[in-house]
Formats: sequence, C-alpha cells, structure tokens
Amino acid sequence: MNGALVSVVVETITARFDSTTGSLANDLQATLDGIARQTYPRDRIETIVVIDENVSSGTVTELRQRYPDVKFVSSNASNYFAAKNAGAAASSGDFIALLDGDCVPAADWLEVLFSRFEDDVAAVAGCTRYEGRSLTARTFSIPDFAYVHGEDDGASGFNINNLAFRRAVLLGHPFDARIRRNGGCYFLFHQLRAAGARIVYEPRATVAHGLDIRGLGFARKHFDRGYDGVVVYRLDEQAVLRGTRLFRRLGAAALPAIYARRLFIDWARMVRHRRQIGIALLALPYFVMVSAATRSIELAGALTAATHGKTPA
Repeated sequence: MNGALVSVVVETITARFDSTTGSLANDLQATLDGIARQTYPRDRIETIVVIDENVSSGTVTELRQRYPDVKFVSSNASNYFAAKNAGAAASSGDFIALLDGDCVPAADWLEVLFSRFEDDVAAVAGCTRYEGRSLTARTFSIPDFAYVHGEDDGASGFNINNLAFRRAVLLGHPFDARIRRNGGCYFLFHQLRAAGARIVYEPRATVAHGLDIRGLGFARKHFDRGYDGVVVYRLDEQAVLRGTRLFRRLGAAALPAIYARRLFIDWARMVRHRRQIGIALLALPYFVMVSAATRSIELAGALTAATHGKTPA
C-alpha cells in the first residue's frame, strides 16, 4: 500500500475543547508534526484539517499562514462527527486515516496501519492510549480505549482517533452527525459489521491521546457517553446494536440490564485478553473496580437522557 495516496483527516473540536495553550495553532502543532514525521512516503500523504463556524477568521488566517502544506476544509456544523464527514468528503486519497486534534501518532503509524490492508479489509483500527505514565493515564486508558482489541473474527471495535478506511467505505457509510459527541464510532462499527465489512485491529499502530480527563473530567466524559448512548439507540432504526430492541420496548427500565451486560463483557474481556489490553494479573481487581465505576457513571447519564432527552431531528 506504500504507493497509495492517504488523506489524514484531523478535526479541531477536541483540540479547542481541551486546549492547553489557548491557541488552536499551537494546540495542533504536536498532531501535525506527528503526521509530518511519518515513515510512510511524505508525498503520498494529504493532510486535511477541518474547521467550523466556531473557529474565528483570525484563527483560520493564523492556521493557513503557519501550516501552508495543510489542506483546510470547512464543516457546516460544530460537531465532531460532521467534521469527520467533511474531511472525508474533501479528501483525494484512496484511503482516509482519522486522527483527533489532541492526538500524536507514532512515526510508523500510517505505515503499520497500511500493512494490514488486504483486499477484503474495509478498515484498520489502531491502538490508542493516554499520553504519559501517570496513574490517571494508565487507569483510564483501559475503559476509554482498551476495549478495542483484536478477536478471532477481527477487531472488537474501533476508536476514530486512530483508524484508517478505504475511502469508498467511509463515504458510503458516513458518521451520523445527529449524535452529539459519543457513540458514533460504536454505532458505525456495528453498522459496518452488519453490512459484512471486515475490520481488523493492529496494535502496533499507536497514537498518544492528550490527557483530557484532569480532575473529575473522567466523570463528565463517562456521563456524556451514557447520555449520548441513548441517542444512538433512538437513531438505530435497523437495530444493529444489541440493546436497541430492549431499550425501545422498555425505555429507561431496560438500561440497568443493558449496562450490567456491558459490565460483564468488560470483565470477560479483561480476563480473556488481559495481555493484549495491557493489564497485569495483580492489577485485575483494580481495573474491575474502575470498570464498575465508569459503567455506573454511564448508566446515570443514560437514565438522564432516557428521562429528559429527545431524539435529534
């Protein structure tokens, strides 16, 4: 695949939301530098940065001046999934790689991802973890990213901060931009699987995610995941997700059973795929408790959405 043109799409919403410098141009530098360092042939990489109405004209001017080799495109909504779709629609590559604006890829990221594109592979998912070796980073890398791993029939899921598609696949199956922020990757993964697409996992394709869960940020993140998850159930007209039919039949009353099942699956994965996920045997009880805590927070968000939320138009 080293002769194929790849378009790397970077959205700016995460970089703005989790800004550490107050300057979007500065916050994107590590990500764009990471793309520039790729071992994949540089002349076969098209870098696309997606901006939206919440990016000021002055910031856009600064970005264009500072990064003249980057292709800037506009999204018609300040929405994470709309930005991904806009970047894909503007791409020229045979393949599209997705990267968030607060993530830094390893130098061989693209080369390793593309080593797995056999003829029948629609997408390749990489391995994302929070940057650094702090206890917070190591703890929340597991529930936030590590449930994506390899299984006998392919990937168990994908994170869209570290993923490559055949262009035709993503254009034919765009993200649902009615979803606020969370769950769109989970939804699309199951839509693609239901359509017969083959998706594989490549753990050597690594991305370091900015630590966006400082303080009680992890609680807000998992509450929002639960809230948005109910939106996904409401949008799942084809019932590709296991919990959709039960939720539509019972509403909020179904959610404790749905989340109990998810928690059981978490624990089963930790035991079966402990080495692949990166959990030491003695640390298993600790991560069992972390999983229980984060799923409980998600359940609270889901119950809130089921009680007060409405299906997006």
